[in-house]
Amino acid sequence: MVSGLAARRALGVVRLVNGGLTLAAPRGFMRAVGIDPESNRAAVWALRMFGVRTVLLGLALLTPRSEEELDRTVREAVYIHASDTGAALLAGLTGDLPRRTATTATLTSLLNTVLSVMARRRP
Repeated sequence: MVSGLAARRALGVVRLVNGGLTLAAPRGFMRAVGIDPESNRAAVWALRMFGVRTVLLGLALLTPRSEEELDRTVREAVYIHASDTGAALLAGLTGDLPRRTATTATLTSLLNTVLSVMARRRP
């Protein structure tokens, strides 16, 4: 079974990687998930905002801080990733995202939600 600390670290790394990619190369990220960046130019801006948010959330999990601050960050992660999962699922169901992209986003966010719940475990 994965420990809370291992889950927190894994979630932090996932956040840094995904956030860094969407911040540094949003067009490449869009092409990788099947979205044409030229016909969805506003999404480039939105992905950069997502990237900044996600990098900061990853750093919050990986940076040594007080136990109280870390507990709050881990607790909030569950709500953040559960809402991301719901948003990705809804975007797929309404056709706002291509099926493949929505499936990938939903599964990635669901994995992050599971890691968030696991990160709340105490040793």
